[in-house]
Amino acid sequence: MSPAPRRWVAGSAALVLAGLGPVWLAPAASATDEGENPCDPQIVMATPRSIDTLAEQSAPAVRMHVAQAHRITRGAGVTVAVVDSGVGAGLGMDVVQESVPGFGGPLLSGHGSIVAGLIAGEHGVAPDARILSMRVLDKNDPDVEEGERPVTSTSLAAGLNRLADLHGRIPFGVVNISLTMPLPDPVLKAAVKRLQQRDVVVVAAAGNAPAEESSAYPGTPDSDAEVYPADYPGVLGVSAVGPGGDTDLRPYVRPNKQTDVAAPTLGALSVNLNGQKCQVSEEIATSYAAAQVSGVVALLRARFPRETAKQVVARLVRTAEGSDLRPNPWTGAGVVQAADALTHQLAPRRNGQLSRSEAEPRSDATAPPAPVREDVHGPSRHMLLWFALVLGAVVALAFVTRPLLRRLS
Repeated sequence: MSPAPRRWVAGSAALVLAGLGPVWLAPAASATDEGENPCDPQIVMATPRSIDTLAEQSAPAVRMHVAQAHRITRGAGVTVAVVDSGVGAGLGMDVVQESVPGFGGPLLSGHGSIVAGLIAGEHGVAPDARILSMRVLDKNDPDVEEGERPVTSTSLAAGLNRLADLHGRIPFGVVNISLTMPLPDPVLKAAVKRLQQRDVVVVAAAGNAPAEESSAYPGTPDSDAEVYPADYPGVLGVSAVGPGGDTDLRPYVRPNKQTDVAAPTLGALSVNLNGQKCQVSEEIATSYAAAQVSGVVALLRARFPRETAKQVVARLVRTAEGSDLRPNPWTGAGVVQAADALTHQLAPRRNGQLSRSEAEPRSDATAPPAPVREDVHGPSRHMLLWFALVLGAVVALAFVTRPLLRRLS
C-alpha cells in the first residue's frame, strides 16, 4: 500500500484525501508486460499516451452485475456531479465544466477524470449518464509557491454551494464526493444539506486507513472514524472491498459506523487524463468505490425518475449483498448489486422507509400458486349436479323409446 497523503491545513480545516491515499502518490503508470495500464492521477494531459490496458471486462462490474442492469438502463437522462480535481474534455464522456473561483487553467491531476470514467465512461457503471464537473482542487500535493492549491473544507463547501445554485439550470440527481475531511465544518454541513433539500443523492467516500496504521489497523466493530462529509446525516457513505471474501479490510479502509454500502475497486476500468484506457490495478480505495456506487445510483434515478432520493437509497441498501446481515463499519449493508436494485419488487415510502416484513422477490421469480378457496356449498352442488344428470338421462330415454311404445300398443 502506498503512503498516506500529506495533510494540509487551510484556516482551521485539515485535509485528508481518504480514499485517495493508495492512489494519488503511486508511481507514474507504465504499460506492463501484460498490457495493463494502471489508472494514475499523476498522469496529466501532457503525459505521452502509451498502450491502453488490454483488459476488456471490469471485475467490479461483474460482481455488481452491471451488465444485467444495462439491459434495463444505462443511465440516460441522469446527470452526476463530480466534485473533484476536474474532468478532462475529449475522454468519451458528456461533460459540463464548472469550478469554484480560483481553480482555472490546465488540470493538474487526473483523479477527477478517473472518478468520472468509473461513473460514466465507456466501461463505467452508467455510460449514458452526463457528468457535471465541479473543480475544487488542483492536486493532492500542490506546489503552493506556484499557486497550486489543495482542496480544503472551505473550497469543498464552495463547490457544493455552487452546485446547489446550478441545480435549477442544470438538474442533477447525484453528487459524487471522493474527498474526505477529518474534522466537521458547519459550513460544509450546511452545503450538503442544501443539496439534500433539492432531492439529490450525496455519495461520499467513507475513508481509507492511514498508511502509518495500515499494517495493523486497530479498528473493531465498535470503532467509528470521523470522516466528512460521509458522516453527515443523509449522506450515502461508501467503503471499498477487495476482490475475494473481503475478510481482511482493516489495512485499507477505516471502520466507520456511517458506512452504508461498499463496492469493489480492483480491476475497475476507467480513463486517464491523457485519454488512456486504464485499470485500477492495485488499490482498494473508497474514492473509487464511491464513484462506482454513484454510477449505480444514476441507474436507479433513470429507472425510477419519480422516486425521491431517499427511496432510491432505500432500494440500493436493501438489495446490497448481505443486506440481511447486521451492517458493519467496514462494508455497511454490503456490496451494492446493480441488477437487484433495479429489479427487486420493493415499494419504499417517500421518506425511504420499508416495511420490515416486506417481501423482496426477484422480478423473474416464479409466481406462487393461487390460494385454494374453500367451497362451503360443495356437497349440495354435487347432489344437484347428479340429480340433473339422472333426470336428463330419463328424459332422453323416454324421448327415444316413445315411438317404440306406440308401435307395440
